[in-house]
Order: sequence, then structure tokens, then C-alpha cells
Amino acid sequence: IFFRDPVPGQRLRDVAAAEARFLIEVVRRHPDSDRPCVIGNCQGGWAVMGMVAAHPEAAGPLVINGAPMSYWSGTTGHNPMRYSGGMLGGSWLAQLVSDLGADTFDGAWLVQNFENLDPAHSYWEKYYKLYTEIDTETQRFLDFEKWWGGYVTLTGSEIRAIVDNLFIGNRLAAGEIPLDRGETLDLRRIRSPIVVFCSDGDNITPPQQALNWIVDVYRDDATLRAFGQTIVYLVHDDIGHLGIFVSGAVAIKEHQEFASNIDFIDLLPPGLYEAVLRPKTPDQVNA
Repeated sequence: IFFRDPVPGQRLRDVAAAEARFLIEVVRRHPDSDRPCVIGNCQGGWAVMGMVAAHPEAAGPLVINGAPMSYWSGTTGHNPMRYSGGMLGGSWLAQLVSDLGADTFDGAWLVQNFENLDPAHSYWEKYYKLYTEIDTETQRFLDFEKWWGGYVTLTGSEIRAIVDNLFIGNRLAAGEIPLDRGETLDLRRIRSPIVVFCSDGDNITPPQQALNWIVDVYRDDATLRAFGQTIVYLVHDDIGHLGIFVSGAVAIKEHQEFASNIDFIDLLPPGLYEAVLRPKTPDQVNA
């Protein structure tokens, strides 16, 4: 298990190795079952992808929701997180706050970055909604803030590895992150089907960041099929970043559809597929 406070000397690859060992043990104890489906939200998406690339035998289908994989992709004039990262200029700020914390990076800084993307909502709208609907909104507000504020801490080397290797160097998609056994982390070693869920309304991980890694890794459809990989993606019209993970409406619709069809996705021949979900017509509902 991993706690809020990291073990001294802990590295990202230590976390990935422990997660893989857990999954492999699950597979060993259930030999008659399919390998487990693993879901990674936001930063958990690239963590899951890296973990399974290093340990392909550990997991079955992968579902990555709102996960940044191509870090500088986006649309000109949009996606404020990209511009914020560019203006702050590299990894010095993450290193500075780690040094101020005695080689501990406080996850509250990451939460604050999200809040700063939309100050009108962070400092006015959510409190306005709370007080205008105080009889019914209180519990939802408290539950969300408790979850939203449940951050963790990282070692200085962990946050530096994330910033340098991923958000600046894009070394995950490029296959340039070294492993302890002398190899590099190659996403093409993943053999499990991959489901990618993203949204045009996500101002933190826009669809370009969630999907462009596919071209970086596989170049074209022929290469994707040659490696035997199946990737299914869905682009929501307007749900925001957090809504991808915690919105009841989205969970009931898109996530339930993926979960109920995961066996079908597992049987698709290698290739790139777009999933389009449409409401049933009255005739289809009655049938």
C-alpha cells in the first residue's frame, strides 16, 4: 500500500513495480478469470500506461480517462494549462517548492493550479451555488471538497521526474525512459486493448493531449495493426475535466457503456476505433 506521505527514496518506478506485483498476484489467484481491467484517471492514465508497458502480463484492458499523454498538444488560443506551463518556464518551480518543503512536494500546489484556471468559479460560483441552495447543496459540497482536497505528497525526485520526463521531455511517448533492466519504456509492448475517454470541454487535458500520443507511438494504422494493438476512443462534447471522473451523468452513460461492452472491445481486431454513443430511439427502447 502507498500512503499520503512517500517513503524516503521512493521513485515512480517503485510505485509502478508494486502496482504490477499486486495485479500479477490477482491474476495468479484467479487463473480461470480474465486479467483485470485497469482504470487510470488523469495522471493515473500515464502511470497505468507506463506500468503495463513495463509489465504487459499484469493487466487486461486499460481505460484511461482525461489522461495527458501528449503534453504540448492543444489548440491555439485555448487550453490555459498549456500556456501556464509555458510561461512558468520549465521545472524550476517544482524544484523550488520541493526544496522549500525539505525535498517534499505538497500536492496542494497541484490542486491550486486547477483552481487558478477558473478563478470566477473557484472563488465565487461554487460558493454562490452553495448558499443559494443551502438546504440541498451542503452535503454534496462537503463531500466534493473533502475528495478534492484529499491530496498526497511526493518526493522532490518524483515530481521532478514527472515534470522533466513527461511534461517537458515527452519521453514516455518517445520510448526514452530507461528501465532498471537496461531497456526503455516502450508503449508498443502493451498488448491489452486501450480505451481512451476525453472531452472537448476539458480545459486541462484536451482531446489533442489525450489522443496525439497514438500517432507519436504508432505513426500510422499499418504500424498499429502490426503490433496487434486495439485502441478505442470516445470524445465527449462538453464535460469538464473533473466531470469525466466524478460526474454521475457521465458515469451512468459513457462509463457504463464501456464497462458493459469491455468483452466486445477485447475481441475487436487490431486497429483504431472511435466509439460514438447515441440515445436510443423509442422503437429501440421498446424492443
